[in-house]
Amino acid sequence: MKKTYLLPLLAVSTLFMACSKDDDAPVNDEHHEDHENVSLLVSDANSASLNFINVDNEEVTAYQASYAKGSIYATESGRYAVITHRDNNFTETFNIGGEIDHGDHSHDLGETGFGAIKFESLKPTHFKSEQDYVAVYNDGDATLTIFDEKTIANNTTAKNITTGTTAHHGAMVIFKNGNIAVTKLGNGAVLPEKVHIINQDGEVVSEEEQSLSTSGIHGSAGNNTTALFGSNTGVLVVKDNGEQKIINYPTSFEENVWFGSILATTSDVIFVGYTSSKGAYFININSEEITPIHETAELFKCMVSRDKKEILSITKSGDIKVTNVISNSVVYEGKLSITMDTESDGHGSVTTNIDYFDDFLYLSIPSEEKIIQYNLEKMEVVKEFNLGITPYQFKILAYDIEH
Repeated sequence: MKKTYLLPLLAVSTLFMACSKDDDAPVNDEHHEDHENVSLLVSDANSASLNFINVDNEEVTAYQASYAKGSIYATESGRYAVITHRDNNFTETFNIGGEIDHGDHSHDLGETGFGAIKFESLKPTHFKSEQDYVAVYNDGDATLTIFDEKTIANNTTAKNITTGTTAHHGAMVIFKNGNIAVTKLGNGAVLPEKVHIINQDGEVVSEEEQSLSTSGIHGSAGNNTTALFGSNTGVLVVKDNGEQKIINYPTSFEENVWFGSILATTSDVIFVGYTSSKGAYFININSEEITPIHETAELFKCMVSRDKKEILSITKSGDIKVTNVISNSVVYEGKLSITMDTESDGHGSVTTNIDYFDDFLYLSIPSEEKIIQYNLEKMEVVKEFNLGITPYQFKILAYDIEH
């Protein structure tokens, strides 16, 4: 059962239309436009309810997920969401749906709602959507569940493969050739200490002697041919041919301070690593240099923009910085005029989550049961979406069609 209702505007009657920042894009004589359906999918901390919010007209539709506290991820295209329920050993998918009007024709994205793919697995935790594939790492038995994103709407098949190791809190990266760099437990009790490469039949295709040992791995990101993993020993770099190296942290990093999260960018050689106690840093895999983006001892959130050209970082006290990946120039900088929920009680805590699209930052405020749309250029609130649920996690779904 679904229920639809409208939310009131906060202070304006129309949404500020965000323009693409890619002013250097080539111009040709062909008809070429971007069309986007921009929506938010929000899970509830206390029930199985989902809220699907159309950002433009502020319509909210309520759906029922399988369980409460769903972890929500957007697929590579932005058309689908994947909702994992780690504690309930279940994963389901969601289609943005709707119709995109091009004047003389339209594109039907199907009915908004749950996709055909759903599956049971042991502790589905780590998510990746790249190279047209979607993969979920299952901590309970060290398997991967993988499927083609394009099959979400009409195919119920998802492939489960072994990864050549035993159960642990794992991570992975999918290469352009379809092979997968995936963590291996090694001698560690909880966190993995090695990475090897498997194919999509679960066969290990890298040599054992190529796998370097670390003292704990967490977080991963990749481009077509390179995968990076956060490690207590240093940043572990894995090539698709199996070659590995470790990039040392800056000398200013104290012992046991390391990047537990890694992000890919628009550059093949520049990645981002971050940790709450030191801030966010660029990682250049060619020069092997790690340089600061936003140095702070209270980093709260960090994420890459949809086009991977910018890095947004925010502290617990609300200091925001948006940095261009290529030029290292600051695009936006300021301080939030609202108070976030930042107190954490560990994994599964109900705190503020963020997502970033064009010139807008979206923030959930669970204590007030709302999501805020924030204009980064003007550093002001544009809209408040007052919900009937306590937002646990949310993601922006925005599907682009070019002509």
